Parts: sequence; structure tokens; C-alpha cells
Amino acid sequence: MVLPRWVWDYIRTIMEGGSYAELRGWFRDPVAPRHSVRPTVSEVSSPCPTKRDAYLRRVTKIPMEDTEVLRLGRLIHEVFLAPFRESIPFSQLDTKFESIINEYDDLGVKYRAQLYEVYIKAVTMALNAREEGIPISVEPAIPGAPIGLSDIVKPDILVGFIPVELVTSSLTEELTSRKDIAVTAYALAIEAWIGHPVDIGVVLHVSINGKPRLTWRVIKIDDTLRRAFLDMRDTVARIIEHGDDPGPASSCPRTCPFYGVCHG
Repeated sequence: MVLPRWVWDYIRTIMEGGSYAELRGWFRDPVAPRHSVRPTVSEVSSPCPTKRDAYLRRVTKIPMEDTEVLRLGRLIHEVFLAPFRESIPFSQLDTKFESIINEYDDLGVKYRAQLYEVYIKAVTMALNAREEGIPISVEPAIPGAPIGLSDIVKPDILVGFIPVELVTSSLTEELTSRKDIAVTAYALAIEAWIGHPVDIGVVLHVSINGKPRLTWRVIKIDDTLRRAFLDMRDTVARIIEHGDDPGPASSCPRTCPFYGVCHG
């Protein structure tokens, strides 16, 4: 199965009392866009406290630095998602892994051993999911415009109607909060698209510092999170639409690709 058994059991436990969210994606008035600009999920859920990264990228058009941290994040995503994207024959598993690694040159070589462990874990999960007939979509294209986001939004994985988001950075309270916002955005987009309530999201943290580790976190998508997402969406949209520089934050993650611009 994609999600460990304890995750399924925990989801059932927290949903036993039912869900009473008032804000749903299909309720046009509460979730309708307030501005002409429709930001992306990554802009709304970015780690920048003031959302100046959206201003720098969309208003001043400063290109984002492609740091090693960003490249490593993409590499981990590709390695983990590959077995879910397609059914890879056993005889070609290593070949597929090597083809991904080789695209990242020295970075792939540096983390090859840890990434291979992550890859094998993903292969096992993908095989189990297929055997059990669990519906999985990798980066499905979901309309985002009805909830004021970009034309298309793409959660990393959909397990049934549960959005699963991968995290590869160090776990912090701030990162935890922004990923809550991301899965909430996907939940509302799905609700607006097909009219099915989505009350649970999952964040999977993949760490390759030392021995590779997968940490799962279940998120109950309640009205508090839904309102927080809508407020953040409107803040980012307003910054871009009016070109208002919110200024650098007093504390920024050094992994931000615009860190040098704000604090250089």
C-alpha cells in the first residue's frame, strides 16, 4: 500500500466523529478569487514569511537561483515518484534508477546510496498498491482557477482523493505549517473540481541525512486551515497585482533561492 497501515488506521480514528467543515471548494462565494492575479500553490505555501519571494519573481522578474538544495529536492522527488508513474519491469528497475541519477551529475553520485534506498522503498510501496488495487495518480492536473489559483495545480500524489505532498527540507515548525497550507489548497481544488469532500491530507518527509528515513504526517483539513489558505492566497495575489514590496523578513531560511537578494 502507498500509506503505511498505521496511517490508514490513524485516518479512520480521527474521522470517526465525522467532518463538519463549512468552507468547501464547491462553495463559490467564500472561495472565489478576490484579485485578478491567481498565484501558484508554491507561491502561497512558500517558506518566505513576508511572501517577498513572490514579489521578486513575479513583479521584479528576478530569476530564482537554482541552488543545490532545490536540485536535490527535485532529484528526491523524481526518484521517489518514478515507480508510481509507471510499472517498471524488475529487470529494468536499476536501469531506470541510474537514468534519473545520471541526469544530476555529481549531485546524483554524491547521494547515490541514500537515494537508492529511497527508490527501493518507493518500488515496494508502488507494487503493494497495484496488488491491492489502490487508485493512485502522480502529479494529476487539477483545475486551480475556481479557488483563485493558477490554471492547474499538481499534488505530488493522490491516493484516492487524499493529496500526499513530499517534503525534502529539514522539518521545522514553519515548514510543517506551509505544507499544511499546500495540502489544504489541493483539497479545496479537488472539492471544486469534482464535488467530493476532502478532509484529510498527508505530508511525507523524505530525509537522506544519514540513513534514509520516511516520516508520515496526517493532516485534518478543517475550517481553520481552509481560512488560513484563503488569507494567504489573497495576500500573495495582492502583492503581485499591486506590485507592493512587502520587504525582507527578519528571519529567512538560508535555503531560500532569494536569500542573497534580501540579505546579500
